[in-house]
Amino acid sequence: MQDDFPGNHHPSGPVRAYSYVRMSTRKQLRGDSLRRQLERSKAFADEHSLLLDDSLQDLGVSAWKGKNFKTGALGRFLAMVESGEIPKGSYLLIESLDRLSREAVPDALTLFMAIINAGIVIATLGEDRQIYSRDRLNGDWTKLIIGLA
Repeated sequence: MQDDFPGNHHPSGPVRAYSYVRMSTRKQLRGDSLRRQLERSKAFADEHSLLLDDSLQDLGVSAWKGKNFKTGALGRFLAMVESGEIPKGSYLLIESLDRLSREAVPDALTLFMAIINAGIVIATLGEDRQIYSRDRLNGDWTKLIIGLA
């Protein structure tokens, strides 16, 4: 069983953390949202000795109908996970769960679980600061319920 605590190392080197930044409007891009999300990702990666990749960005892409998953960077990320290009145990850093999806809860939960079941650890960097993984959810799924609410 793989331990999902930060700072683990794969045989190929340090664990990678992929910062996923999504904002749906250009107005947000002109504001502070991009800087804030990237700054939080860098701080988390530094704090947990993770190698940060900040290339995952869906700027001006809505998550209401799953466009970020169907045609955006998030979909490409999942394809790389499925192909093995991104190893299990890697982290997906997001500001909050609503960066992944704004679809109906069953659809959002399906996407969330697809990422978790692929062996990726999701860390939210906003006010809730949670780490979600298969092992952690097996032990205590109440954090997920609170996050979904």
